[in-house]
Amino acid sequence: MSEPLIGANALRRRFRAIGSVTVPNGKGRNSFVSNWQKGTVAAAKTRIPRGPTGDTQRSIRAGRGATVVGKYTINFIDAGSVAHVEPRSNLTPTGRVSRRKRNRSLKTGQPLVLKFNKGGHIMFRKKVNKPSIAARPFKKWAGEQGVRKIHWVSFMTGLWNRAA
Repeated sequence: MSEPLIGANALRRRFRAIGSVTVPNGKGRNSFVSNWQKGTVAAAKTRIPRGPTGDTQRSIRAGRGATVVGKYTINFIDAGSVAHVEPRSNLTPTGRVSRRKRNRSLKTGQPLVLKFNKGGHIMFRKKVNKPSIAARPFKKWAGEQGVRKIHWVSFMTGLWNRAA
């Protein structure tokens, strides 16, 4: 019959600590994942171009679990897009692509005329030519920066040593 492993209980505690990847904190739990999320969000916000309103940049935040979320337009910044034509049936009166069909006339059901101001002149169009957008990849880079910020090797070593 084999003899019991010396230090088996300490080893189990260490594996449990590494599996949970959390460290007790004074005000609750401060986890590896939440620290990674905070670092990733901070890094991503530095790479997103600030538009006139800044909505896209402000939309980046930590999500549920181990995710970082933001506005859907972030995907176009990261991957870019090809040049294309938007017919007026897909556009809102301000010239943006409609995700719903709310840009139809309530009386006739026909698409609204696209009217916008450009350089002080009122323009009427049936379609809009959207230029291509060059890719500015930042998602992978931001994730790597988030992990680097928390010094994950020393974090895991500290967990392992405190659990014994």
